[in-house]
Amino acid sequence: MKDIPIIVELVIIGFEVMAWILLLVFSVFGYQWVRFDFVNQWATQLSFGLLGLGYMFGLIFDKAISSLPFRWIVGGSAASESADAPTPLAMRMQALAKDPDIYHVLQQHINQHRLVRSTVFNFALISLTALLFVGTQVGFNLRLLVVLIFLSVLFTGLTLFTGRQSARTLMLELQYASEALEKRHAGPEKTERK
Repeated sequence: MKDIPIIVELVIIGFEVMAWILLLVFSVFGYQWVRFDFVNQWATQLSFGLLGLGYMFGLIFDKAISSLPFRWIVGGSAASESADAPTPLAMRMQALAKDPDIYHVLQQHINQHRLVRSTVFNFALISLTALLFVGTQVGFNLRLLVVLIFLSVLFTGLTLFTGRQSARTLMLELQYASEALEKRHAGPEKTERK
């Protein structure tokens, strides 16, 4: 039951990925070849297939985004990073070993960060592919073009800002939890030595 929210989040991310992939395909090949009567006739079967496809795309996209260097997401002047500081993965594993309850709270925050990070990346890609779709399939419409350019710039800026802020917040939470666990476990040892 604990994995259900993660699965739902990955399916949501996958549907966002499918949205910009579909816009990209329609931009290149057009949309006249789509048979809507077939879609209506096989709606139930297609829904189950899309759920599986959404989960697969969500998992792949999430792994791709999470493989980006932390320094790239947070920015070059991250105050929280230093050469001797443990990695986020090491801090999570320390939390798991020392206090599973804190680890589960941190894991919930990591899952929220994952959804935020992937969603803003996907929205930026959706707005850019929508701009491409309008340019190739709908034709030139100045008002629509201006709105889509504005949305593309907005979502790309939101991606950079939100990704950085979310990653910094997550890193601070990991550091504070790690320090608190170190102090808690170091306390009894110091009293025993005295």
